Amino acid sequence: MRENRLLKIICHILLPILIVTLIVSIIYITSKDSIYYNEGKYFQSEDFVRIYMNEIANYAKKLVDDNISISERIEDNSTTIYYTENSAVDVKEKYFLVIYDNKAVTNVDLTSNTSTIQEIKDYIGQDTNKKYLNVIDGQIQTNSEIIQSIGLRYYYQFEKNIYDLTTGEYITTSINDFEIYSSYVEEFDGSFDIVAIANILKQLEPYENYIYTIIPISAVFILLIILYLIIAIGHKKGVQGISLNDFDRIPLEIIFFMYMMIACLPIALLNILDFTETQINLIISVLITVYFVFYILTMITLHTMIKRIKAKMFWKTTLVGRLCILVKQEYDRIKGNIRYSSSLKTKILASWIVVAGIMLFLLLAFRISFLTFVLSGALFAFMVYKTLKIGKQYAEIENKLKDINNGNNQEKLNTENYIPEFRDTVNYINDVSEGIENAIQDRMKSERLKAELITNVSHDIKTPLTSIINYVDLLKKEKIENEKAKEYIEILDNKSQRLKKLTEDLIEASKVSTGNISLNLEKINIVELINQAIGEFADKFKNNNLDVIIDAKEAEINIMADSRYMYRVIENLFSNIAKYAQNNSRVYIDLKVCPQISQNEKTGLSPNFPNVIIEIKNISKDRLNISADELMQRFVRGDKSRNTEGSGLGLSIAQNLTELQNGKFNLKLDGDLFKVELIFNTV
Repeated sequence: MRENRLLKIICHILLPILIVTLIVSIIYITSKDSIYYNEGKYFQSEDFVRIYMNEIANYAKKLVDDNISISERIEDNSTTIYYTENSAVDVKEKYFLVIYDNKAVTNVDLTSNTSTIQEIKDYIGQDTNKKYLNVIDGQIQTNSEIIQSIGLRYYYQFEKNIYDLTTGEYITTSINDFEIYSSYVEEFDGSFDIVAIANILKQLEPYENYIYTIIPISAVFILLIILYLIIAIGHKKGVQGISLNDFDRIPLEIIFFMYMMIACLPIALLNILDFTETQINLIISVLITVYFVFYILTMITLHTMIKRIKAKMFWKTTLVGRLCILVKQEYDRIKGNIRYSSSLKTKILASWIVVAGIMLFLLLAFRISFLTFVLSGALFAFMVYKTLKIGKQYAEIENKLKDINNGNNQEKLNTENYIPEFRDTVNYINDVSEGIENAIQDRMKSERLKAELITNVSHDIKTPLTSIINYVDLLKKEKIENEKAKEYIEILDNKSQRLKKLTEDLIEASKVSTGNISLNLEKINIVELINQAIGEFADKFKNNNLDVIIDAKEAEINIMADSRYMYRVIENLFSNIAKYAQNNSRVYIDLKVCPQISQNEKTGLSPNFPNVIIEIKNISKDRLNISADELMQRFVRGDKSRNTEGSGLGLSIAQNLTELQNGKFNLKLDGDLFKVELIFNTV
């Protein structure tokens, strides 16, 4: 049905007829009792008295202020008479004369026969068939009953505060300060709009009873036709979706401009033609022609607008939309988050205000013209370009700060490429970047030297330590009867083994911290690895009465890691638990798979896979009077007395090994609760 071309044509024909019918019917209903289209009612209404008195009062006030738009003036003895054009009140043969002090204003032509105040008075009152209104010494003289009865209500319109230069005080004028003479004929002046409406009312009067039925029926049909056309527009038989033609791709502003240009022609025709009361049929013909021209233009414009909206091409087919899209693309390209200093904000705002002032001046000076359009467009485009350029420069500065934060301090910004307001900032950033880079290089050099020192010293210690251990082993094999000597040998054995373990940890910590290890990443089942580690530490856990509770929802959770170093991470954590966990307590190990955690945490993990979180919790036997960050440092342990075995390197090594295998290591302390989280991508 929406693709039926014949039905669309019928709707387009019926719609303007129904709209005219509805408009004319509404005009009749709203105007049939209006006093403005009935001379008998209008001239006996309070509205007429109010408008008439107000017009005379306006000229009286202008006379007081010497603010009259005059065409001519003459002198009558000491009185100056000003001539002004007729006013806007639709009354035939309306004349007036207002006198104030030695000034007067009138709309009577100043000829040789009307060159004095008295001659003007005589001219105004010469026709006894006219209605007249004179106000002398505040008293109304009129042959109009309505003015006689309510004219006094509008005396207040003649009140005006003026400053008296002689006394230096403000005085208020009143009706008593003026002499007023006026006359008029109780007929409209015959303007064609009033005549046309009056004629419509006369023609439709016999059909009044039907009009009340026509209005709702036509309104319903108009609504139904409009809804159908909105649904049907853009659909063609045999074509899927909305069909656009070349006309629908013309920028909408150009179509609006063409619409206005063509629509101005009938309006100009109405202004050129001089209609009279006897040309009512011509008036109606011209109005019908103008209406259908507007209807056709409007339907063409609305038709293409609806098609563009339904095809989701509205903004893309407008010049403003295309400009906005280009601005948005540029805005996104420079990452748009533009924040300026207050002084720069003020400068940009002031520039836009100046441009707006210039555009307003051009509009006032040249009105709506091609020159105004070109100059205003050029100014606006220039300001948009400058603003986007500032935004781009700011984005470059912001990106440089992000690079510095990410450790990239190699490239410097060229100061000459930035506006003066940014140059000091750019210099500061370059200096900071250079300083950070130098500090990083010095620190890396220091770390490298420290690692080398630890490695070399550890190797130097390891050689004699190996000899000590070997000789201690030989002594243990000898048959020594002295119990004291046996005790000393046992102490030497324990301490040498502890020193060996410390040396090995130092070497491993040095390698791990510098990344000087070879990783073989492969898919491993982390659940199986943890169960294996629990089995190997079973005796140590049993000696301290530690009950290990593992909660894994799945029997197999695979991650990419090096099985040797991953086991070392678990081993270090379990060793730490065996040494420092509260006896007769529980150790909880939870493995759970969850979605990718927030990237704000900078895990470095891939967002394409879910995560496995390995959570290990236990209660410490000693008070943890230390922060998590301090506990992660090398050679630091939770027991300050250092009365237990251990190097203080276990957690640091575990953290570094975890991060080298693309995982995340989190340590949390809550009172005596010790909790470690290992986070890896699942495979």
